[in-house]
Amino acid sequence: MKYLLLLAYYIYLINATNLNHEPEEYCQSKHKNVLDCSGNENLTLLKICDFVFNVSVRANFTVLYLERNGYETITREDVKGCRSIIDLHIGENKIRNIEELSFANFSHLRLLNLSFNRLDIYNDNMKLGFTLPKTLQQLTLNGNLNYSKESDQEYPNLSDLSRLEVLTIDGLQNKHFPISYREMETLHTVSLSGLTAGMTGICNIMYVTNTTFQNLIHVRILNVSYCAILNIHAGAFENLLNLEVLDLSGNFQLGFHNLRNVSYSLQFTNIKSLNYSHVYTTFGIGNQVSIEDMCYLWNTSITELVLNSNKIELIEKNALILVPNTLEIFRAEDNKFTFGPYFLQLGCFTNVKEFYGNYQNIAHDPTLYEKEPKRSIPEMITTTSTCPFAQAKFLLKMSEKKGNECHYFDEDDNYLRINLPIFPKHLTRLEYSNCNMQYNLSSFLILPTPHPIEYIDASANILYSWVGPIGPFPNITYLKLSRNYCSHVGLNFFDGFINVENLQLQENFLGLVLSNDDYGPFIFNKLANVKFLNLSSNIISKLHENVFFNMSQLETLDLSVNNIESWTAEVTDLNNLIHLNLRLNSIHLLPRKLMEKMESNAKRLHKHFTIDLTNNSLPIGCDSKQIDFLKFLVKYRRNMKNFDNYSFQNKYGDSINAEEFIKEVINLDKNCRKYDLVIVVCSIGISVFLSVVIGGMVYRNRWKLRYLMRMTKIKHFGYTRLDHQSNDVFMYDAFISYANEDLRFILDKMIPKLEEQHLKLCLHDKHFLPGNDIADNIIQAIRNSAKTVVVLSKEFLKRKWCVYEFNMARMESIYSRGGTNCLIIIVLEDVPARNMSNEMLDWMKSNTFIEYTADAEGEILFWDNFLLALNK
Repeated sequence: MKYLLLLAYYIYLINATNLNHEPEEYCQSKHKNVLDCSGNENLTLLKICDFVFNVSVRANFTVLYLERNGYETITREDVKGCRSIIDLHIGENKIRNIEELSFANFSHLRLLNLSFNRLDIYNDNMKLGFTLPKTLQQLTLNGNLNYSKESDQEYPNLSDLSRLEVLTIDGLQNKHFPISYREMETLHTVSLSGLTAGMTGICNIMYVTNTTFQNLIHVRILNVSYCAILNIHAGAFENLLNLEVLDLSGNFQLGFHNLRNVSYSLQFTNIKSLNYSHVYTTFGIGNQVSIEDMCYLWNTSITELVLNSNKIELIEKNALILVPNTLEIFRAEDNKFTFGPYFLQLGCFTNVKEFYGNYQNIAHDPTLYEKEPKRSIPEMITTTSTCPFAQAKFLLKMSEKKGNECHYFDEDDNYLRINLPIFPKHLTRLEYSNCNMQYNLSSFLILPTPHPIEYIDASANILYSWVGPIGPFPNITYLKLSRNYCSHVGLNFFDGFINVENLQLQENFLGLVLSNDDYGPFIFNKLANVKFLNLSSNIISKLHENVFFNMSQLETLDLSVNNIESWTAEVTDLNNLIHLNLRLNSIHLLPRKLMEKMESNAKRLHKHFTIDLTNNSLPIGCDSKQIDFLKFLVKYRRNMKNFDNYSFQNKYGDSINAEEFIKEVINLDKNCRKYDLVIVVCSIGISVFLSVVIGGMVYRNRWKLRYLMRMTKIKHFGYTRLDHQSNDVFMYDAFISYANEDLRFILDKMIPKLEEQHLKLCLHDKHFLPGNDIADNIIQAIRNSAKTVVVLSKEFLKRKWCVYEFNMARMESIYSRGGTNCLIIIVLEDVPARNMSNEMLDWMKSNTFIEYTADAEGEILFWDNFLLALNK
């Protein structure tokens, strides 16, 4: 009994402690005048409001969050201390009852959020059951619908709220807003969306008739997205004369056939923006937009049309003629557009300034299939009579009004012979990224010329070669071609972009072309207006000295995530460069010219320059160039981004922190000066001694040396002719990357062993197409092979094309195989780690490789492991 009493007393103490939480301990004030007491079920509403009242003089809280606190009732006494609050959020609780006059004296309240509770606000008498202050401007009531009583529920009468502007409420099936809403002249926004603030709201309207919204005559913004709508009456919105924004997105079973009815009633409104996205489920065959679907759009005042995620594959010929002349913004992302005659009628977008067509033909998460309603085609409630604007005579007349850019096609037209503008003539912004476009960008004239477009984003496609020229686009200032697997840029590609200021080329394969003598100096030489150039992640190991010739306006240069060991580019023309990103390279020092240029530019422009050398190796040395660079780092350490985390090394190669680095650099002159004379004298002495010894040995053995040089030349520069057969197979089980010195191992060991397993191999000697660029052959071989096998040897590391093949396969694994490793490394012999690049070392540390051995038992195990890796 004694222990039971102690246990009971202990439980009492715990409960007493929980019930005595203080608001100042558990509420947060992240912003001025905002108090957040959400997620604290042991904080009573009375205690919080008392706290607000007591601190109101010094804190002046006007916004209060009380969500997820488990409240079930609200009384007048509970909230009397909160009467000074302007915005009150009490959503996501369990509130069933609110005392009638609880909010009556809230004379400052403008926003009240009661969403996702259990309030009986949709009843037959259309009364809330509690009084709201007339100062209220925003009211949120959604998430309170009781499905079991839905047939008996009605929208509440809120006509007493003479200042109400924004109402968020649940959508009721087969119900209409009462006539009292005609009196609410300030109500401009009504949202019934089933998707509210990232949560699944409650909206089950299903059928929108002529009476559903007829009393919302003052509303300008109407959101009925995700409301399970099946059909819309042809006159559903004609009484909403002030309507400017209509959102019908997320009604998966609505379909395009209802767009005709929607646009019919929108003729009588002041509509500006229509969102008709996701009116089909995500999966299934593609859709075609017909002339009938768009029949009444031409007579509306729409300036923005959104048709995202509708699986649109084709648009019927001449349908674009019905695009309204008022349209300025067109969004059609996440569709399945394929080429058709409608592409030759894009000029019918007479006044469109912005087009967004990103994410075409993308793969969707298959788990969405079960979550979305299945497509059905219910009977139409009502439709308009046969549309007179779909007739050929009217369409021809409309096309003539729109001008020569909008051509009408009759049945006998040969589309390919018609010289039409491809871009709308007023288009200024085009986004078409992540669309799986796989093209070689050859020369292409864009009509009309010159074109006013200013912004193009074609990133994350497969535009693997940029030959050009394309355009011209004399007004473009932003061009993004990143993540396109491009390895070649033509000399004239950028001729049409001479005024571009922001050029985004990251995550391509431009390393070789930028260092090439035939291309490097000329690719950017006409881009004198570029201010921001992004070349990160382009496998750049060296820059041509004239690659930035004539780029006098360049301010920000991003060369991060490459393999640059030393700066080789001339900086004479870079008179505005003040931001340089060299993160994740192999930089050890920067040349004096570059450092002086950054200093002088910053001083002349009255700005601070910045350099990012994060994840480079920065050793301390006594070389004069190294000393200048180290002193520069210390002097401008505040200009070095992330300086404290740089990879510093002392003269012994040990890692040191930034503080130790600074101390050693300060004493660098003293430490290096001690050995200057000794080093010079010793160097001269050793040089003289070695010259005498080597000279004597060369003279004594001059004939033997000549013989050895001749034999070495024959050995290393000879060749072995291989018989090969033509191979029409375009997909291989493996692409073998090897140095020619290891050819015997390939021919005698690997090929016979793999061909026994009926594996198809790709060899550069056998399958590379003659006349093609080597880099292109390599990339195609890797992409057409399930695995890339690198036969690693000392000779392999000496061959730039071998290293190039390794890096291409590594990039393929990272960016194109969804994280699946397609690279297998066979270590043929003991290779010193110092001979390997950082990328290869990192790869071998994080991925398993296979070592070859000539030992009989070991060789059997090697081939078993190798075949297992190939077939994985």
